Amino acid sequence: MSEEEARNFSEFMQVSVANPAAGELYNIQVAAEYTAIDPEGIRSYCRQGFITAVEYRDGEPLFDEDGIYWLRRLQNLRSEMHLDGRALRVVLDLMREVESLRQALRAK
Repeated sequence: MSEEEARNFSEFMQVSVANPAAGELYNIQVAAEYTAIDPEGIRSYCRQGFITAVEYRDGEPLFDEDGIYWLRRLQNLRSEMHLDGRALRVVLDLMREVESLRQALRAK
């Protein structure tokens, strides 16, 4: 990977989490606005297990700020990296593991 490709990848991985407020729950319409993913796409990602809603109200998924963050990551991986479903699952699992390890290190 060239320096420019590495820099572009690094910038790509910096996903903004601006907008969502801590402790808030967002319905699918708001999540769609924050992530630029249409509601049916979000439902599809939920069905495929890429993202999990915090809870369901009247059959509709609700997401917290962490869910919005991962939806944005998911959208970036699909649109920028052109990953298919299987590759996307592997990358998301690895990213979640890295995030979990970072949190564990911070807690020490």
